Order: sequence, then C-alpha cells, then structure tokens
Amino acid sequence: MRQLQIVLAILVFSSTAQAQLIKNCATCLSKNIKPEQIENLSIDELRFLSNDLYARKGYRFKTGDIDSYYSNMNWYRSLDNNDKIVLITIEKQNIQMFQQKIAALKAERDKLINELKAFKSFVLSNDKTILKNRYSFSTQNEQYKNITEALTKINLEDMNWSKNRGLYSVTIDNGDYVMAYELKIDKNNITIQYSSRGGTEIGESIYPSEFSDEYSFWWEFEWQKDKLKFIKMNVAG
Repeated sequence: MRQLQIVLAILVFSSTAQAQLIKNCATCLSKNIKPEQIENLSIDELRFLSNDLYARKGYRFKTGDIDSYYSNMNWYRSLDNNDKIVLITIEKQNIQMFQQKIAALKAERDKLINELKAFKSFVLSNDKTILKNRYSFSTQNEQYKNITEALTKINLEDMNWSKNRGLYSVTIDNGDYVMAYELKIDKNNITIQYSSRGGTEIGESIYPSEFSDEYSFWWEFEWQKDKLKFIKMNVAG
C-alpha cells in the first residue's frame, strides 16, 4: 500500500510539472490549454503564446523582429493573406484564455502603478501621517529629502517592462554630480533608489579631494493583497 501511494504521488507530481512546461503553442492547435499551464506566465510570455499559435496557422507578421524570429523556424509557412486564417474552436478557446489572463495581469499591474502614484503624491505633499498609517513608511529628514527627489525624477507613466519586471531609470549630470534615480519592480518587490555616482563628467573639480561622493539610498517595499507596504531602507557608500 505504501509503495502504491508513492507511485501515485510521483505520477501526480509528474503530471503537475508537465502541465507547467508550456513554452510554445505546438499543442495549442489540437489541445485545450489548462489554466495551471499558464498560471505563472507573464504578459510577455502570454503574448508570445498567442503569436506562436497564429504563426503555426501561417500568420504573416508586420513587426520585423517577430517576422524574423518565425522565418527561421523550419515549420513556419506564411500565408499571402492573413484573412485566410480560420481558427477552430480549440484555438479560439486557447486564445481567449490567454487574453483573459493578460487582462487580469494588466489590471493587477495597473493597481500597483496607481498605488505607487498615490504613494508618490503623499511623499511630495509631505503627508507623513498617511504615509505612516497607509504604508508603514517613515524616514529621517535628509533621507526623506532624497526619496522626494527620486520620486520627482521618476515617471510612473513611462515604466519599461520585461516579463514580471519593471524599470524606470534616469541618470542626470547636473554639473556637480552624476545622479541616478530608479524604480524597480520584481514581481511583488519594489525598490526606489537614489544614488550619486561621482563627480560631473563635463570637467574636473576646482577643489580636488580624496573624499568619495559615491553613495546610494534605496527603499524596499512589498506589494501583497493590493497593498503597498514599506519594508526597510538601505544605505551604501
């Protein structure tokens, strides 16, 4: 009996692991994709699956890099007219599942960005009571000045995304120092960074010194259950 339980457990584990291994849409044309097979995929990966399904139907892509990618596949045969493509029921169902998952992930991403916008507005308005009560956020006056400057430079409308990671980064040479400001998102972990990367690159200092002006402050947050929570602040340099 014990051996039978072990065998069943191995079979269940193998089945679950296999269900998570969808990397392309080779089977999307003939089999219904299960929700658990795309559960941990990002928006980019889901879009790739949609493109992959259409590519296997002969879709001619207008985007150069996508067209070049599939043109190198020995199975790819593009049609002269995309209107000739007809999706069967299984294919339509799989595309719909991808689209629904993408919409849900976009909604979650929008919630996070909107909450970061709210946090930014409270920092810029110096509303320390709401910052403390809503985000458990507090910091010293000089550090508060630094995160205020960083958030002023960070454009939350212009985040760059790759899979589950987002980044906005800007470097400014103000004539005295090279300053860098970043906001990084890695799944549910958010970091706001304020850094000095040394003296200006446009000339030498009038007052040479061995003092190092390279340092960084960064603030870590966590996004859980639609709530943004401050974790800790770090200093280097």
